[in-house]
Amino acid sequence: MKPLGCTLSGGLVFFSPVINRVLRLTIPFLLGIGMILFYYSIYDYNTFLQLTSLAFLYFIPPAGKESLIPAAIAMGLPWLTICATLTFIDIISCLFMLWNFEILVLIPFIGPKLIQFMRRGNDVLAKHAWLERLYLVGLALFVFLPLQGTGAVSGTVLGKMAGMPPLEIFCAISIGSALHSLVIGLSAYALNKYLGLNLWYLVVFILAIIVVISVGSYFWYRNVETTCSQE
Repeated sequence: MKPLGCTLSGGLVFFSPVINRVLRLTIPFLLGIGMILFYYSIYDYNTFLQLTSLAFLYFIPPAGKESLIPAAIAMGLPWLTICATLTFIDIISCLFMLWNFEILVLIPFIGPKLIQFMRRGNDVLAKHAWLERLYLVGLALFVFLPLQGTGAVSGTVLGKMAGMPPLEIFCAISIGSALHSLVIGLSAYALNKYLGLNLWYLVVFILAIIVVISVGSYFWYRNVETTCSQE
């Protein structure tokens, strides 16, 4: 008898691969819609719009937890709510990647990006052997790091490249993302409440640093690729 249920490892549902695939494609989106409907039911319309806007911005680089969480607190939103929101988005993204990775690789624009992630993942694993030695903890620490390119998507790709089981990848991404959000949220909340810091200045400062690092990394990688092609 084949297993019922859409498991992290991709078990068949109702003995039908087609239904299994449909569920793996739709469940993450349904979870996201459920989160939006939940916020709509418990918050006033203005707060709902602010939360959903920040949630959608999370998908657009260079926005990340480092800038969106302080921005949410500066807007008067509960810091625990925005932390939970961004963590939940990471969990949904990880789930979607685990269930549909083989399809995403074939999609134009997305596929080349994933292949690029995989190439960088090889470099990361080569430079940071501790990630493989620590296994689940190492991947959680990778996601926890407050750097560009260390989020749920790249963490999931890295976990698959390291040969980790789907459940361990899912747990590592969830733990790393939750800790990352809580550290940033608590820090920003403390700076605002106890030191009176205007968090909008912090947001602008963080975004400026991210843009500078991103531009510098782009030109550095481009220079490396040019040098390698000439050799």
